[in-house]
This record gives sequence, C-alpha cells and structure tokens, in this order.
Amino acid sequence: MAQTLSHTENSPVVSPPLGIWLWAALSAALIGGALYVITVMAQPDVQLGIVQKIFYFHVGSAFAMLLLLSAGSVLSLLDLLSPGDRIDALARACIEVGVIFALLVLTSGPLWARKSWGAYWTWEPRLTLTLLVTLVSIAVMAIRDMAGDGARRMGAAMAVLAGPTSYLIHIAVQKWGGTHPSVLQGGGIQSPQMRLAFWLSVAALLTFAGLLVRLRMQGIRLEQTLAALKLDISAREIRRARRLADGVTQP
Repeated sequence: MAQTLSHTENSPVVSPPLGIWLWAALSAALIGGALYVITVMAQPDVQLGIVQKIFYFHVGSAFAMLLLLSAGSVLSLLDLLSPGDRIDALARACIEVGVIFALLVLTSGPLWARKSWGAYWTWEPRLTLTLLVTLVSIAVMAIRDMAGDGARRMGAAMAVLAGPTSYLIHIAVQKWGGTHPSVLQGGGIQSPQMRLAFWLSVAALLTFAGLLVRLRMQGIRLEQTLAALKLDISAREIRRARRLADGVTQP
C-alpha cells in the first residue's frame, strides 16, 4: 500500500497546455469587456428598451451556431471520404458546441420577439430552418453516442445534410422574406456604442465557442484513446485465454 501511495504522490500532474490558458484568458477578457460595454456604454433602444440588449447575445450566438454547424458538416464529409479519429473528434466537437449555441439562439430569440413582434414564435423561414437544423444536429449527437462504425458513418452522413440547411438560415430573409430583421445589411446598428457592443460581443462569443470546441475535442480524443486501450486489452485477454486453453503457459 505504501508503495502504491508513493507512486501516486510522485506521479506527474497533467495540466492543460499554455495555449489553452491563454485562450481562456482572452475569452474571459473579451466577455468581460463586452458585458461592460453592453451594460454601461450602450444605451437601450428607444422602442424596445432594455430588452434590445438581448440582441448582442442572440446575434453572436447565431454566428457561432452557423459557423460551427457548417464546419461540423464539412468535417463530417471529410471523415466519410477519408476516416480519421482526429477529424471525427473535431467534427463531433463542432456539432456539439454548435447545438449549445443553437439552443441559446432559440431561447434568446423568443424573448426578443415577444417584445418586438408581440409573439414568442412565428413560423417564418429563418426560425423554422434554425429549429430544423438544431433537431438534425441533436439527432446526429444521439446516433454518434451509439457504438460501432455504422453509427459513426450514419451520424456523419446526417451531419453533412445539416450543412446546406445552415447556409439557408443565413440567406432565408433575402430569399423568402419574413419578419426577421437583417441587421447588418439593413443598417440597424446606428450608434457607435451599439456597434462597439455588437462586434465585441460577437468576438467574445466566437472566441469562447472556439475554446469550447478545443476542450471538447480534447475530451473526445481521450475517449477514443481509452476505447482503443480497452479494445487492445480485451484482445490480449482473448489471446491469452486461447493459449491457456491450448495448454500454452506463456504469460
């Protein structure tokens, strides 16, 4: 027991790389700066009041959702064409974090819409497509939780289908109209303080999203390594059992 304790105490402590800490520090600084500008510098909208400030989190989350789900779709296609654990891990991380931001979009949007349009939800193209791509991505995650190469390929194929839908979300207002505003093209950001708050919040959320993807990818890679080790140990045990059954005494 003493030897075991001594070995544990002398074992090296595994810590995240320096780049992760710097990334986290940058993300925290941007989030803190964005919150300060949003709460102190940016004035509430004349018509919507304080509810308008949901806009800063809503649009930044939508950007992160579109980028991550589109990236997950492209990476899933690459994994189908040339399977690799690293590509698979990155694709899964992008989709899982993208779903988190999609849920933020679907939560913050109705709160803003209730004040703007008088209803929490309208079945306009952009909202409907956002809900659709979120449900597809959740289905991809559920399939990927199953074991086997077949579940991996099926999940990747479904993720590829989510890519065009994510693109349609971006152009839905221009193509099919709807009550959803087109903020950047429509000139909806007039105040310099609002523009600063908007772009700072976008930068903060995208940086934070990238950090989450990096951490989640690292976790998936560890899961893959552990699964490979378990498979190797099982194979060794089977070979050892066969040798013992054949009367071979090799260890």
